[in-house]
Amino acid sequence: MSRKKPTAEPKGGAPGYIVTFSDMITLLLTFFVMLLSMAENQVEKHKFEIGISSFRRAIADMGLSGLLTDRALSSTFDHPKVYYRVDAGQDEPQDRSIDAQTEMLRRVLMDIEQMMTISPSQITGTAKIAFPMAIRFAPGRWELGAEGYSEVKKMVEQLKTNFPDQRPALYVLALASDASSSQQWSVSARRAMAVARVVREQLTDRTDWPVYCWGAGPGGQWVGPEGLLSPDTQILITVLTDK
Repeated sequence: MSRKKPTAEPKGGAPGYIVTFSDMITLLLTFFVMLLSMAENQVEKHKFEIGISSFRRAIADMGLSGLLTDRALSSTFDHPKVYYRVDAGQDEPQDRSIDAQTEMLRRVLMDIEQMMTISPSQITGTAKIAFPMAIRFAPGRWELGAEGYSEVKKMVEQLKTNFPDQRPALYVLALASDASSSQQWSVSARRAMAVARVVREQLTDRTDWPVYCWGAGPGGQWVGPEGLLSPDTQILITVLTDK
């Protein structure tokens, strides 16, 4: 007769609220990994700020004051910046030259080319009539007085009568032999502009009449046996027409 084996009572399982040591370690590691992953961006930003700060400290004494650091906390090198005046159009990148002699020749050729530029003359017309004016200016002055203003006004009215259906060009020439040698050209030019201004004022109904003016200084070839003016003349108005 066989012996009956005793029946072992089944052991009860651990309750759900009891955590083993190994499970606890696993949960802690998971928690720390989660914290590291969440703080990764902040750690990188912190490292970037540290790098920027060290870079600023490194260049604080390299002459870059006020650029990345406070000007008061950095050194300023006393090194003046030199500027050179360059004419417009002569220092374009495509025109620059390394050789000094080549650059000098290039600039000389550019100056010659500019001086050789031909522009059309403003003097037009085939028939010309010169009218010396009895206008007198104060020595070395260019202000037009009342008598001079009246003379110019009479001359313009006469021109309107003589050239009713034409479009003449008027040229005002002024002399200034009474001025000092250094002021003759400037004074004569201002006298011509003063007379031309009055002529234009009287030609409001003839706006298509061009009026030009220039100063001839002491007179040059305009005065003398072959010239159109006497040494005492100061204003000459010339009328140019096509016929």
